[in-house]
Amino acid sequence: MSSTTTGLAAEDAKKPKEKFAIVVNGESSIVDDELVSFEQVVTIAFPVDPSPDTTYTVTFGNAKGRRHEGELVQGQSITVKKKGTTFDVSPTGKS
Repeated sequence: MSSTTTGLAAEDAKKPKEKFAIVVNGESSIVDDELVSFEQVVTIAFPVDPSPDTTYTVTFGNAKGRRHEGELVQGQSITVKKKGTTFDVSPTGKS
């Protein structure tokens, strides 16, 4: 490994990891990655499940990329902006 490569790796290690400011149900939250999953958003909104039968509806707005707004379903992720992507999470009963 060259000293240039080693120097770049050391610089990367010193850089603070980028953070992303999102809003979930009106509350600010910081995430470490620009790719945010349905499961992450639900956990931020409801750290404790109201009941085992609870399902969730997640809508988002001001996202990065082609899909700026819409609905997020279980298993999906969305790319958020550095600041200002919003999520609304609502618990719904199982139907």
